[in-house]
Amino acid sequence: MDTHSGEGRIDELLNGYIDDELATRQRTEVERLIAHDAKIERRLQQLQKCRTLVGSLPCAEAPPQVLEAVKASLASTAAIYEQTSYGRRMGKIHLLGRRMLSAAAMLALVGLLAAVVYTIVAPNTPSDGPPVAVDRPPSMIVEPAEPTAVSPALAFSGRLELTTSIPAEIGAVIKTTIEENGLSDSVGDVRESGKHIHYVRCSKQGLNSLLAALENVWPRLDSAKMLIDTEVFGKEVAVDAVTTGQIAEIIDGDSQEKRIELARDFDLLNTTAASIPGANVLSPIEAETANLMTIPKPLIVGPSVQKAPDEAEADKTIRLTIILSR
Repeated sequence: MDTHSGEGRIDELLNGYIDDELATRQRTEVERLIAHDAKIERRLQQLQKCRTLVGSLPCAEAPPQVLEAVKASLASTAAIYEQTSYGRRMGKIHLLGRRMLSAAAMLALVGLLAAVVYTIVAPNTPSDGPPVAVDRPPSMIVEPAEPTAVSPALAFSGRLELTTSIPAEIGAVIKTTIEENGLSDSVGDVRESGKHIHYVRCSKQGLNSLLAALENVWPRLDSAKMLIDTEVFGKEVAVDAVTTGQIAEIIDGDSQEKRIELARDFDLLNTTAASIPGANVLSPIEAETANLMTIPKPLIVGPSVQKAPDEAEADKTIRLTIILSR
């Protein structure tokens, strides 16, 4: 089988050589075979003679049945070609449709992702109404909203934890001061789990009045700790053994960074003073800073002067939670 196949291949090459249809490289190979193989040379001569004999035959008209058979064969070949061409065209159209659908799906997916990203990173649209500030103390009392612009230099939020053997008496002083000076828009005294909790929202002047009242009862406290809120939720700066003067100076700081720095310095000094019995470490420092902020004594000379609503609301920049326990 391989021999016949090889001979057929050689005949094909030789016929192409005779008809001058071979490429240059194939023609060179055939000439090399003819020069080195006598059998191939004789086969070339036989094919050349056959070509000459066939070329010398006269032309004759083919029988009608042969002509019809050839036409039928050509017609079937043309039909098959048309069907193949139609199938190819339909295949291309189908492929193009699938590509268009895939592109549309990708565009829709990109649009959806863009919408999701926009909803995440888009800036908040300011509402027409004023901002609402809601406080939720442990007693679930919600303070009314204050649509005011708070001065960054005075805004403060923190907690004061006091312990004493007479919480009822000191709590009454704090509550009375809050009520008389209007230092909170919510209930001033909330008792919860044996604690007196006071929610104070006031101006710098109102805080001075509160600290003046507390200064009178401060020596009767067992401990006093102040915790200052920071920008990190749940992370506070604590000052142990804090005094009213230190509280006033910390809150009077012109920036949050300054307040935190003062709080840490006071905490270090208080801790050092507590570890050295009989030493008065804070006396020189408090003597230098005593003039920074003076705590005035409350003075009642008749009915209080009512401020304009905007001015009164604008002064409420200090939020202080006082927790008094035994």
